[in-house]
Amino acid sequence: MGFLWFGRKTRLRPYAVVASPQPPASPLQPVLSVEPEPAPEPVVATAPTPDEALQLLKDGNAAFVSGMTSLGHVTAHDLEPLQGGQHPIAVIVGCADSRTPPTILFNQGLGQLFIIRVAGNTVDRRGLASIVYAVKHLKAPLVVVMGHSGCGAVAAAEAIVDGAPLDPSLEEMIVPIIPAVLAARRTSPADPARAAVEENARWVARKLNSADGALADAVEAGTVRIVAAVKDMTTGRVDFYE
Repeated sequence: MGFLWFGRKTRLRPYAVVASPQPPASPLQPVLSVEPEPAPEPVVATAPTPDEALQLLKDGNAAFVSGMTSLGHVTAHDLEPLQGGQHPIAVIVGCADSRTPPTILFNQGLGQLFIIRVAGNTVDRRGLASIVYAVKHLKAPLVVVMGHSGCGAVAAAEAIVDGAPLDPSLEEMIVPIIPAVLAARRTSPADPARAAVEENARWVARKLNSADGALADAVEAGTVRIVAAVKDMTTGRVDFYE
């Protein structure tokens, strides 16, 4: 959501006959003057606060769940006002699962969400750099770490905790999730799978608060908020956690 500047325009009033201090050369030749209206001040589209951005996502998800989405009206013409740059309202750290596209879940069109997706919604060094870029340079006011029920990556981490062998090719995906699985199990939850998904999202969100100095400073200043969320695979509803 960029900053839109509208050009200053001068509109002319209709010509008016103004008395001249000197008599006109001829009564048929009045002296005319043009008085332009004051130019309006430029209008700037201000970015939302962290709380406002979060509410926009909640409202968008409610629209998705109810079937009242507006994305059917998004076309290539919507790219035109974005040519000058991007100012997303939120960064979404999501799972790569094909059933969890953030733009659809939150009913947000082009230019609204800066998205990092990887199986298990974890963050490596490149992912962290992308988040910092969005917060520091694009001024995104909100970071959401979003998991989802039935996550295969979290289930794989649970299996490792239960003694299954670790596939070396999946190590980078699974190992970062294991601490969250262990933390969730220490609470003896009624639904261990759901608890592991929730704790994994919370775990990553907590780590982001101190993973980079720019993020930590923005959070402390109140210009950025980092929250965890979980999408229910059955209903499509997204629940947010502080």
